[in-house]
Amino acid sequence: MKHYFRTLLLLLCFIFSIGVSAQQKVKGDIPLTQNSSNSATTSPDNELSEGTPFMIDSMLILGNPKNVKTYSFYSQYIGLKSLTTIDTALHNLELYNPTKQAQTFSQNLGVTGSASTPLILEFNPQVSFDLGIQSYDLFIRDLSEVELIETPAPFTQLYWVQGANKENILQVQHAQSFKDNQIKAGIDFKLFNTVGYYANQQTDIKNFNGNIAYRTKDRRYSVEGVYFHNKLILQENGGIIIDSIYEQDLEPNRQIINVNLESAENLIKYSGVGINQSFYIAKAEPDFSAIPDTNILNLDGYSVYHYKKPYFDPITPLGYLSHSFLYSTEIYQYTDSDGASAFYSNIPDFTTGATSTFDSISHRKIENVLSYGNLDYKDNLDNPKFLTFSIGIGLVLNRYTQDTIVNTLSELNPQGKLQLFLTNNINILASGIYSYRSDNTSAYNLNGNAELSIKKIKLNLSFSSSSTQAGWIYQHFYSNYFKWENDFQNQKHQEFNIQISRELTQIKAKSGLIHDYLYFDNNVTPQQYGTPLSYYSISAYQGLRFGNFGIDFNFIYQGVSDNSILRVPKLYSNSQFFYTNTLFDGALDLQIGLNIRYFSSYYANAYMPALRSFYIQDERKYGNYPYFDIFLNAKIKRARLFFKYEQLNSSFMPQNYFISPHYPNPDASFTFGVLWQMFN
Repeated sequence: MKHYFRTLLLLLCFIFSIGVSAQQKVKGDIPLTQNSSNSATTSPDNELSEGTPFMIDSMLILGNPKNVKTYSFYSQYIGLKSLTTIDTALHNLELYNPTKQAQTFSQNLGVTGSASTPLILEFNPQVSFDLGIQSYDLFIRDLSEVELIETPAPFTQLYWVQGANKENILQVQHAQSFKDNQIKAGIDFKLFNTVGYYANQQTDIKNFNGNIAYRTKDRRYSVEGVYFHNKLILQENGGIIIDSIYEQDLEPNRQIINVNLESAENLIKYSGVGINQSFYIAKAEPDFSAIPDTNILNLDGYSVYHYKKPYFDPITPLGYLSHSFLYSTEIYQYTDSDGASAFYSNIPDFTTGATSTFDSISHRKIENVLSYGNLDYKDNLDNPKFLTFSIGIGLVLNRYTQDTIVNTLSELNPQGKLQLFLTNNINILASGIYSYRSDNTSAYNLNGNAELSIKKIKLNLSFSSSSTQAGWIYQHFYSNYFKWENDFQNQKHQEFNIQISRELTQIKAKSGLIHDYLYFDNNVTPQQYGTPLSYYSISAYQGLRFGNFGIDFNFIYQGVSDNSILRVPKLYSNSQFFYTNTLFDGALDLQIGLNIRYFSSYYANAYMPALRSFYIQDERKYGNYPYFDIFLNAKIKRARLFFKYEQLNSSFMPQNYFISPHYPNPDASFTFGVLWQMFN
């Protein structure tokens, strides 16, 4: 403990010394305009948002962060991308772990990068064929999660975090444009690596994606391609054998506490290529905006004659064609040189006499989607047309294997989208997709969303309905430890959401119904719940500001009609108390705060590494334990830093802070991080 406080003191001194240096360097500079991390703009598909040119001052050298936008490969709008200003805020900088964000929280195995499952009710039905392995979704980036960057000038972002037990997170992003923004390219590399507190708990995760895009000068044709690659090497220790050794703190050296698995490991590889291209059928109208309306310009002492705007026949918009392509491969390998470990002995289908295990699963997917929409060159979300639609057809080819068993499956997926912009403050979005498969099964997903803005208040209503086939892992599986052949019904799901937000206030309520819910029971065997399962969730966020002081409250209350099947805590809260100030004549922004996270007790699901899935357990409840973190965030010009002391209360409260059965949370530890943005 003394070591951590000495380190914290040294780093604080380091910050203030940098602040003094920064004060000397920035003296006389023109202050940079601050932007909100929540601001967002939208633009047509191959067009950077207008209205944010570079300023003719010091920003010309440093770059303007308002010009750097992020967007997703798959947009919720038809033919239009939603651009969000890149984050430059100091608030919440210390939330570096994907499992511990401000309004979301996931149960993991006590180390960054390990398997996790949400503690907040959320469902994401997959219409297309799916393996059903979701425990590593937070650390795998597919095309839908790739963050692409739009910037008129070169932009680079470096992010590094270092914590206890060699916990390291590194992210390098770079993007730039060429030829008047006709060509743009970018790369994004992210690394998660930690040794862990206990034996055989190391995680090594690497994500990479690179993108390149091109558009013609007249914007008639555009194409964008993305390559993504994920590699996860995850040691699996099955948790500690005797919980009381940890709870009573009988062994301070966590590395020598006995664990269930000493040589087990999961290897995951997921990579692929995605391409989006679009073509406007009609030519663009000539742009004569640079030619003045009159043919004479009277200047000081002389006149200039020029041509009037020429006449052209109006061009009838004919809409556009688009094509998207995806090729991906995912590989899951589970190995254990001690295949006869007692950890597996309670599995019903355990194969006695197995000295080692090697379980391999792979899935290869090729998808083509061709669609037509009535979008025009001039359409954008600042001045949209009343009705925009898109209809298309997709063809998906799947090849999946387990060891030497090979299967193929094809899908034909008609789909459509509709946008209605009734006024500038009211819009409606709807989408639907139907999937017919070569094995004579089908699936569908329907979504509707309505948005209403009244001054600073926003109201959002959404509804979804789906019928999706059971994930492959529930239907067919064959390994040393698990064997089953099932013919489960489609899982049906309906959900309604309402959200009201205004500045520092957000209230959200949702209610849903699931038919034929799929889960793994106490014996780690797939089951289907025949009775309809209903659930609800009410969440609220309220921010309060009193001068330099601030408070953020996040509160979630949720319930399930049968909590013996679907396990989540009833109550979750995350509160943050902080003080913010600017020092050294504006050279240093500083924020000091306390974060308190809490969830009520419940029977947390246990984890089976050989299946890469969580399952029901009834032995012990977990939760009803607060987690205290203190943090210090600082901003010096384009560099942002944070210092965080996590699990502060573990030093003086009982050591029963398990978040998963037999997987203790980390002890109190110190974490340091820095994020540096360069705009040229």
